[in-house]
Amino acid sequence: MSGTQYIPHVLYSTALTSISIHLLWQRKTAEEDRARFKAQTTILQGLVEQLRSGKSISDEEITKSRNLARIHGEGKQSPDMERTNIGWMDVVWGRRTPADLGVSDEWERRDLEQIRKEIEAEH
Repeated sequence: MSGTQYIPHVLYSTALTSISIHLLWQRKTAEEDRARFKAQTTILQGLVEQLRSGKSISDEEITKSRNLARIHGEGKQSPDMERTNIGWMDVVWGRRTPADLGVSDEWERRDLEQIRKEIEAEH
């Protein structure tokens, strides 16, 4: 029972470590966001100055500047983020793929069809 006297200290140190790591992560994220927004603002201000000065700017250059200023990955969702609802069964046993659920892949279907035609041609 002598080990039970250290349980509160272990819990406190774990909580303190968790909070400090979380705050550090938040600080780094905020710094990255500020830097990205500052870069976007600088790019767009340069474009505005060129347009206000009356310089001839091609549509291609405007598109390039807008793409540089656009937030990385805006409007695109990664395939990993399509399914956000993850249950405990998925965590323990893994995710079910369409092949696991009985939905065959298009290529597999074509291969099976080709094999069937070859077998029919032999008979």
